[in-house]
Amino acid sequence: MTSVSARPNRLKLPRLWGALVLVALLLGVFAWTRQQEQAAGGKKGMRDLKNIPVPVTLAPVTLQTMPVQIQTIGTVEPISTVTLKPQLEGRLTGIHFQEGAFVEQGQLLFSIDTQPVQASLAQAQAVVSKDQSLVAQAQANLVRDQSAVKQAQANIDRDAAQLEYALAQEKRFASLLKDDFISQDQYEQAVTARRAAEATLASDRSALENAWAIVEADRSSIESALANVRADQAVVESNRIKLAYGTIRAPFSGRTGSRKIHVGDTVKAGDTELVRLDRLNPINVGFSVPEQSLKSLRATGKARRFPVDVETRETPPTRLTGLVDFLDNTVDTNTGTIRMKARFSNEARKLWPGQYVDVVLKLAEQPRAIVIPLLALQSGQQGDYVYVAQAGLAKMRPVVVDRIVGNQVVIRTGLTAGEQVVTDGQFQLSEGSRLQVKSGRPEIKPVARQ
Repeated sequence: MTSVSARPNRLKLPRLWGALVLVALLLGVFAWTRQQEQAAGGKKGMRDLKNIPVPVTLAPVTLQTMPVQIQTIGTVEPISTVTLKPQLEGRLTGIHFQEGAFVEQGQLLFSIDTQPVQASLAQAQAVVSKDQSLVAQAQANLVRDQSAVKQAQANIDRDAAQLEYALAQEKRFASLLKDDFISQDQYEQAVTARRAAEATLASDRSALENAWAIVEADRSSIESALANVRADQAVVESNRIKLAYGTIRAPFSGRTGSRKIHVGDTVKAGDTELVRLDRLNPINVGFSVPEQSLKSLRATGKARRFPVDVETRETPPTRLTGLVDFLDNTVDTNTGTIRMKARFSNEARKLWPGQYVDVVLKLAEQPRAIVIPLLALQSGQQGDYVYVAQAGLAKMRPVVVDRIVGNQVVIRTGLTAGEQVVTDGQFQLSEGSRLQVKSGRPEIKPVARQ
């Protein structure tokens, strides 16, 4: 019985394997057929979607005169700034402004105690008066001693005449003595008279020299007294200047910063910082441009007159226009940039020192530039491109951008004037998509390039 039951089981096993293979084949055929149907349906759907018009907004490619400009960031700088320091040492007696306030040129800011200086001034003036009296006395002495010189000169003239007479007498008596007309005693008297006249004249000359020495001494005394007077007057003038330093005024109109001291503090000349003052009108904006711009800056020789626009970063922003006032004479080797400054009228005080602003430096104007709206420009892995409307279809066009000016783009290559570019609806487009202009407006036909 055992051998009879085992034979049928061995016969059923090949049939089972065949059935399984058949089922697997049928399932594979079904899956392949389903996949082909889905692929065909997908392609058909894509074709149907591509044929559906996409609503878009178009704008023409135009020829415009566009500025050639550099955009950068600048910092507002006061045209003048000074930290006020006293020139007089003493006690601070008054502060005549509110810190952070705007002050006018010449306005009184600080007062310093000047009583010690006033005392020194009075003392110096007294010394000047005393030395001026000494000068007057020395001048009187000079006049007196000059009279003595005149008297000594007169004595010399008189005694010289007497000596001449004595010489003549001696000569005459010598002749008479030779002829025995006079005695030897008479001749000796003539010789004695001549010698006395010579001695008197020598004494007169010595007296004259002494008189001249006294006059020179008087003149030296006068010069010395005058020098003392000048020195004393310098002390007086110094004290008068110090007295003026007792009041500190604004050297120019501007805004004050925070005070460094208080009333009652002792300030030191040339050392104590009182307050910082910034001139805000006009005002400068400093910025740097790439050294590649140097050729353009120097091309016209008018770098100091380039217009500059600035815009603050507040809400709403403030926009001002000024002119380049400074071009540095060297390129910064660390950054490869050139330092520049532009000056702006700041009567409304919209620009503030240290404030960052957006700067646009206008170098020139480019006529007949190819321009499109910024909304039309797209960026992809291959670069910038736009969608151009051609015969109602979207065509992807690579472009090379020269620069962006506000909400407009200057195109270097890739477009011609009169073509139409898509400015809205690009994200639903692909190459060859049908276009439908929004608001029912017909597509603008390309115009001939001017």
